[in-house]
Amino acid sequence: MLKDRIFYPLAALLAIAIVLLALSFGEKVELTDREIWCNGYVMSGENLARLAAQPGTQSVFVAASGGEPAYARLTSTAARATIDPKPGIFAPLGPEYERAFATRRLRLTITARSSAINGLEAFDMGYFTAGSGDSPWVRKRLTPNWDDYVMEYTPGALTVNQGLDHFSMWPGETGELLTMDVREMRVDVLEPPISCQ
Repeated sequence: MLKDRIFYPLAALLAIAIVLLALSFGEKVELTDREIWCNGYVMSGENLARLAAQPGTQSVFVAASGGEPAYARLTSTAARATIDPKPGIFAPLGPEYERAFATRRLRLTITARSSAINGLEAFDMGYFTAGSGDSPWVRKRLTPNWDDYVMEYTPGALTVNQGLDHFSMWPGETGELLTMDVREMRVDVLEPPISCQ
């Protein structure tokens, strides 16, 4: 068993590697603030394979089949209190999203359900930044049917630590190995500063 002074730096390095790997799968097209303000951010379908999971959590991509849409099956294998509490399983939002979303009121939507077998009853969702303010975790109760789970949050102004925002989920705070399914993650800018017509 590793000592804390070795384990925590290694865990931090692993988390950074996961973030960099997730970014490497991202599209290389630079979006304008206007495009982001008007179209927001959506992760669905095959892109759900790009969800990143920190140690203690797990995301498995399930391809579309038999009329069922593609989705990601999420679980936690460790209690959140025993490990670095953020960002859990997340959609990585690159620097262009961080810039466009800063100081804007955001509506965060996760389309999810409790899995049919070993289904989770509730999950937490949140929005985390590289230094401009994190939301609290917001708990949502799951049902067996696809449903939209919504929260609103306003990130702070950009800081010198620009880089990556995380639209995050934690599937089971106590690490009970129960599962949930996620079909879509969406961020919309409420009251964009320009006309989107």
